[in-house]
Amino acid sequence: MGPISVLPTYQGQGIGAELVKSALSELRRMGAAGCVVLGDPAYYHRFGFLATPALLFPGVPAEYFQAISLNDSWPSGKVSYHPAFNALA
Repeated sequence: MGPISVLPTYQGQGIGAELVKSALSELRRMGAAGCVVLGDPAYYHRFGFLATPALLFPGVPAEYFQAISLNDSWPSGKVSYHPAFNALA
């Protein structure tokens, strides 16, 4: 999941929270086992995201790379983004 961003004018109205809840609901509907996010732990923790030493995303502080299990298992391993995320405009 990409970090959620809401224009400052609209922050504090629950828009970001609804986006996260909707995304997680859709992932559950699709049968996904879990989800990862790179973002502020203080924000994403309330949805159940936790930093886990079983997942490694090199180059970022471990506490900012978080996961949520959507079933009874937790992912593990080294994570990398698709090369398209390294593209320059």
